[in-house]
Amino acid sequence: MPKTGQHSVKRLAAQIEPHAEAAWPPRETQRLDGWLLRFGEGHSSRLNSVSALNYTGADLLRSIEAAEAAYRARALPPLFHISPANDPTGLEAALKARGYTPKSDTLLMIAGLANAATPEGTQVFTHATADFEHLTREGSHAVEDGNERLTALARVTHPKALVVATHNGAAVACGASVCTGDWASVFVMRTTPSARRQGHGRRVLDTLAVWARQHGAGNLYLQVDHANAPAIALYERAGFREAYRYLHYVAPG
Repeated sequence: MPKTGQHSVKRLAAQIEPHAEAAWPPRETQRLDGWLLRFGEGHSSRLNSVSALNYTGADLLRSIEAAEAAYRARALPPLFHISPANDPTGLEAALKARGYTPKSDTLLMIAGLANAATPEGTQVFTHATADFEHLTREGSHAVEDGNERLTALARVTHPKALVVATHNGAAVACGASVCTGDWASVFVMRTTPSARRQGHGRRVLDTLAVWARQHGAGNLYLQVDHANAPAIALYERAGFREAYRYLHYVAPG
């Protein structure tokens, strides 16, 4: 994959991050000096972190302190989403100086959309079916983590697709997409353990791609843990490439 210059990466992140923000709505939000503070149940990092875009404040330290107070008032650890689109650019250094530590090194991958046919054995829904809910909870870090993701999907007001793939009559894989214009997400990709490495995830991904194109998107993006080699390999085979990486910085204590 050709290397992308630093300025190009920043421009790409500044283009995609607002789409990712709009496609994954938390339980509660608060605006602070241009930033979007997101509050949930404490599982999904994106649903429980500061989206640090479009900073309008005059005192970075005071803005950070105000954000910390808002999270602690809700019994949540202060958490900042740090991508190449950070605003202001000195935010990451300021967090490190306050003792914040990084976690969840994540790749954001992108792919263009081409004409394709929907694979057999998949269905597209606008709501979470019992099979989709089961697969989501089964493949999440905990049942509570899966529940938070399901409630986020239920809050989505943009066009969305929830896909379930079946094999021999049983639901074996799922995934979701939210279309916010020219970009569509890929979320909640799950395959039941006994059915992994059999191509079911690819069927879900291809179905989401067809749906996204039908709804006007020209590109897909997804987020994947940098250590999840099997998932990254699947996405690369499907035409995805790494666009940039992001971290979440958590406050000490």
